[in-house]
Amino acid sequence: MTLPVKVDEDQLDKFVGENPVAVIDFWGVTCMPCKAMAPLIEQLADEYSGRCVFGKFRVDGKWKLVGRKYNVMSVPTLLVYKDGRNVKRFTGYSPTSTPSKLRETIEELV
Repeated sequence: MTLPVKVDEDQLDKFVGENPVAVIDFWGVTCMPCKAMAPLIEQLADEYSGRCVFGKFRVDGKWKLVGRKYNVMSVPTLLVYKDGRNVKRFTGYSPTSTPSKLRETIEELV
């Protein structure tokens, strides 16, 4: 099983730059929607192994950085990258729409 990779501010740019398609999950420890979305991220990481990589960036204590550098103001936020460039953003989590919209986006890019 392929799991999402834990990334921090020192690894994120390299992580998205080295992988043709990457999804970064910005999450927080006390964020219930983040916890609800975690199984989806794990499932997709496994399902798209070898075609798309998933990273998890914990925002706790780093709000100033993620706000300034990645324009992330709330969690969960998913940033989708293609060839190192941010091409899509998902903010919040809806169990009825996020899985299909995220899967559709990945399918277009891989």
